[in-house]
Amino acid sequence: MFSKESEKIEFKKSTAELKEAVISLCAMLNKSNGGTVYFGIKNDGTIIGQQIGKTTTADIVNEIKNYIKPNVYPDIKVLEENGVSYISVEVHGTEKPYSAYRKYYIRVDDQDQVVDNNELRKLFLTNEFTNFNWEKLATKYGEEEVDEKLLISYIRKANELGKINFIFKSVKETLIKLELMENDKLNNAGYYLFSKNKPITIKLGKFLTDEKITLIDNIRFKGNIFECINKSIEYIINNINQVYVYKDLRRIPEPEIPIKAIREIVVNSFAHMRITNGDYNEISIFPSEVRIYNPGHFPLNTTPSNFAEGKLSSKLINPLIATTLYKNNLVENFGTGFQTVFSLCNSENIKYSYDISNFGFTFSFYRRKTDDEFLNVQNNIKNLNSESSTKSESQTLLLTSLEEKILNYCDRNGKISSLTELVDEFDMAWITMQRTVSKLVKKNILKRVGSNKIGYWVHIEK
Repeated sequence: MFSKESEKIEFKKSTAELKEAVISLCAMLNKSNGGTVYFGIKNDGTIIGQQIGKTTTADIVNEIKNYIKPNVYPDIKVLEENGVSYISVEVHGTEKPYSAYRKYYIRVDDQDQVVDNNELRKLFLTNEFTNFNWEKLATKYGEEEVDEKLLISYIRKANELGKINFIFKSVKETLIKLELMENDKLNNAGYYLFSKNKPITIKLGKFLTDEKITLIDNIRFKGNIFECINKSIEYIINNINQVYVYKDLRRIPEPEIPIKAIREIVVNSFAHMRITNGDYNEISIFPSEVRIYNPGHFPLNTTPSNFAEGKLSSKLINPLIATTLYKNNLVENFGTGFQTVFSLCNSENIKYSYDISNFGFTFSFYRRKTDDEFLNVQNNIKNLNSESSTKSESQTLLLTSLEEKILNYCDRNGKISSLTELVDEFDMAWITMQRTVSKLVKKNILKRVGSNKIGYWVHIEK
């Protein structure tokens, strides 16, 4: 028999309370950087046992992976006492604030409470303060990990720009002067900037239509921050159109989106990223949009417009990384980047938007689609539909990510009782849920059972 629940321990009778358990883990991460949930134990500490099937532990892992952000990786153990099995799930993490099911929670004694705005602000401020400590944490890697040619090239350019006043003599001495090495070990900033062993993964993709469904190009590129920046910019430029402009009576091709604006947003996405396992910077190319995503949070209660208008000074999420990039002119004067991007886009009549969520920051450039390109996209869609119509009806249908999430939710719970239930689950507008469920019904994937008043939807098995 266990003692009692606390700020770092929670008991659940079974995995039927899995969602509540995930919320408890989230709350403990925000309060104590971790904690443990036990399945198969009553509130008073009595072990009653947990039935364990083939997928029980995998289901727990997937629920935590899918719904706690930033990602954490649990340590799960199946234990036994007096012939009775139970499960312990332990998590640890320092990347506060954590959310579960798109909400933030904090542990108070043995209770989970939704975080109010003041407490959330404290969590964000704590994270911004400790991120500098994260950058300075020592890794296990020494100077042999460093791409020496890259470092020499970096120092040469920084000198040419007048951003430093020393020359390259050795890897170790140079990194110490850049504050990227201490006691013969690279810190995290130095490792991710100059490692030759590809420490970061980025996802690069091009889609057939404006929905994130059919990929026509899919790349996972690995490299250090400098390599990932160059690859991202190159990928965008190679996958957008050229438009013709007249300069000095000459017709000159230029990318449809200003290269300087692209570079500024791409560099910003790496300067302010949160480096977490399982979450990557992404470049997505659509017929009408270029979307740049990074898993980093934006300072609380601020927007890019606040910085562009000069209302706020720069707030660096990764100050060591940002300062290193600045010395090679990859980052402009701190706080002026968005102002530059907005000005370039406005002068070229390029529309743009940005989205700030619990999980990251997304910036979109909207493309100037040509008539020929539009026709090609439409023809591709027609050809795809034509090919699909000749195939077996049992073939898997193309679904949006939201449709897949709704179906997974339906499968887990056996049914969908109401649209309000989905609104609460996914924290999205009621009209969005209505449209998506209607589409699934039209696709003959969901079916309505019963009357409008007391009915529900079920997944049609095929």
